[in-house]
Amino acid sequence: MRPTINGRLISCLLILIFGVFVAGCAGPNNSYSPAFQAYTLAGTITGGSGATVTVSGAASATTTADASGNFSFSSLGNGSYTITPSKAGYSFTPANRAVTVNGANLTGVNFTATAITYSISGILSPSAGGSGATVILSGRSAATTIADSGGSYSFSGLVNGSYTVTPSNTGYSFTPGNQTVTINGANVSGVNFIASVVPVTYTIFGTISPASVAAGATLTLSGTSNAITSTDANGNYSFAALSNGSYTITPTSQIATFSPTSQAVTISNASVTGVNFTATATANVIFYDDFTGTTLSSDWTVISRHGEYGQNETECNIPQQVSVADSILTITTAVGPATCGDFNIDGSVRHAPSSWPYITGDIQWASLNFTYGTVTVRAKFPDKSTGLWPAIWLLGSNCQNTNPFTADVGYDTCPNLTTSNYTEIDMVECDLNSWCQLALANYANTGSGGSSYPDCYYSVDTNFHVFTLNWTAKSITMTVDGQPTGCSFSSPAWTIPSTPMFLIIQTQTGGSGGTPNNALLPATLQVDYVKVTQP
Repeated sequence: MRPTINGRLISCLLILIFGVFVAGCAGPNNSYSPAFQAYTLAGTITGGSGATVTVSGAASATTTADASGNFSFSSLGNGSYTITPSKAGYSFTPANRAVTVNGANLTGVNFTATAITYSISGILSPSAGGSGATVILSGRSAATTIADSGGSYSFSGLVNGSYTVTPSNTGYSFTPGNQTVTINGANVSGVNFIASVVPVTYTIFGTISPASVAAGATLTLSGTSNAITSTDANGNYSFAALSNGSYTITPTSQIATFSPTSQAVTISNASVTGVNFTATATANVIFYDDFTGTTLSSDWTVISRHGEYGQNETECNIPQQVSVADSILTITTAVGPATCGDFNIDGSVRHAPSSWPYITGDIQWASLNFTYGTVTVRAKFPDKSTGLWPAIWLLGSNCQNTNPFTADVGYDTCPNLTTSNYTEIDMVECDLNSWCQLALANYANTGSGGSSYPDCYYSVDTNFHVFTLNWTAKSITMTVDGQPTGCSFSSPAWTIPSTPMFLIIQTQTGGSGGTPNNALLPATLQVDYVKVTQP
């Protein structure tokens, strides 16, 4: 018997082919699951560009929000899901969202991203300099704030990154000048600075004329502070960064003399202008040394021996006590002891070496000597209370060869003090008897067997001054800073030396200097320049 096709079966097969399920098409032993349906879940994270978005629950997946914060998940079936955004340095509102897909796409799953921020804070101290200071933040972001009355400041709302903090306040400098700070997931405190008062400074301006003579002249400033400058091609000069105080300005040049010799200037909360000088060309300069470089020129001989035994000196002259730096010659006297003696001109020992309590310096012209002229020396002497015996003086050239070997007079060509051909002019001699004096020594003035000679006292302090000795056939006159000291010797009352002399610059101890005050040593005699002219 031919099998027959069940009509019900045929109907169900046709229905299945066309994808429509009808109840009753399955027999007792048949089952059926409907086809899977895919849906999309989407949303926007405001401020969340680049955030990672994770879906979990009925399915799991991860995506990244685009530049506008948009994100989406596709191919999701019906079910319950949790959407969670994340991004380093940001928090999200809400932190996550639970959603259900139920037979349709789901949109509007939105979030708001907020950057997690931190602060930078510190103190500018003391409060006098910190109060009201402007503090600038630069780097990852920029901002400006003002420190409070206690010098405290802070910046808030900052994200992770590198920053630079820079304070400023008129009249103050800060240490350090700025600080680099890195925020990495936490507030940063203790970014502190120290405020220091920046002194208000002033300038002294002036001109030396005519410029043809003054160009290149050197000017020295002494007083509240010391400095050196030069004129420009037009004869102009200036000293800057000066505080309130008293100053003296002194010009010098190998080819010129100046009027006035120096000028006193007082700065009181304002710059000073018009400190002018007139330059006069000097044709007959026979010696000039402003001590440039770091060593003495060959014009000088540095003495290395004991001082003069005949006047009970207590020092050793040590070459190391003579130095040149910053255009200044310095002779330093200090506590010893040191061992020294002196010599005959043939190099043999004159006085055997022994120990002496002080060391100092002594220089003389090596070969130059002159008769009549003007000696100008800008120098700074130690205080009288040191008990030293500094001097700038002239000695007859008949002692020039022996003096480097021994200070004894009456030896070889150097005559005894009381003989007719001994000559000495002490233009600045400072000892315990006088601080300081102009003194004149020769046989005609002391007389046979005399041991004293005429002197004249004038006061010298511890500042730089210009000392000028004018020696003519008829007189010897001493001025300081161009002003008369009242000290002079004139013929016929006094016999004026008429033979060549050479220059000595030294500091002695003992004898007329007395006993030095060790507590005030070392002490210095300083010389800025030496200039000698003749008529």
